[in-house]
Amino acid sequence: MKKITLLLLINLSIATLSLNAQLDMAFISNFSAISTNSCNRLNWTIENNRGVSRFEVEKSTNGKDFKFIAVLIATEKFGIENYAYADTTIGTDTTMYRLRILTKSQYGSFYSRIILVRSKMATDNDIRIIGNPVMDKLFFNYNSTNVQQTDIKIYSLAGKIVFNQKISSFKGINLITIPLRSGFAPGMYVIEINNDTVSQTAKFVKQ
Repeated sequence: MKKITLLLLINLSIATLSLNAQLDMAFISNFSAISTNSCNRLNWTIENNRGVSRFEVEKSTNGKDFKFIAVLIATEKFGIENYAYADTTIGTDTTMYRLRILTKSQYGSFYSRIILVRSKMATDNDIRIIGNPVMDKLFFNYNSTNVQQTDIKIYSLAGKIVFNQKISSFKGINLITIPLRSGFAPGMYVIEINNDTVSQTAKFVKQ
């Protein structure tokens, strides 16, 4: 009887060590999200990136029933790595997200904590798409309150960044033209403009 009890304790100890090793191997930190005018942007950091195979993004509107919405393959980087995902298919005021982290080891997978995002759908979006739907070029204008550096990103509806460029904005109305290379498949996209003071988004359709 003592031998059986000892074996059970040993097995329990091994299982506990394995679980701790799994969590240490791919510890997730800084899991957060912000809401822009037309998408929720998720960001997270993995402390030991080489131990991760992929991430499955899940969302829920009630905190109980989570739905799979996307998968992100982990990079090959060693050590700390940062990840981001944009959910452009938001339709409710409050959305909850969690990540299923799949490891490269025998320990399988585990879940992140759940985060809550409140939508900030704005009615005063300053981005104006010219000629929407668009063909081979995207024309738009936006208002900038200062002379400053501005990040322009375009997301597919799957949340993938398909265009990323930094430009210099001048004070007032800025007219921008972006050539849409052959990699832009027909469909809906979200353009996002970020500077030091404000984030603006708008949707457009590529024909």
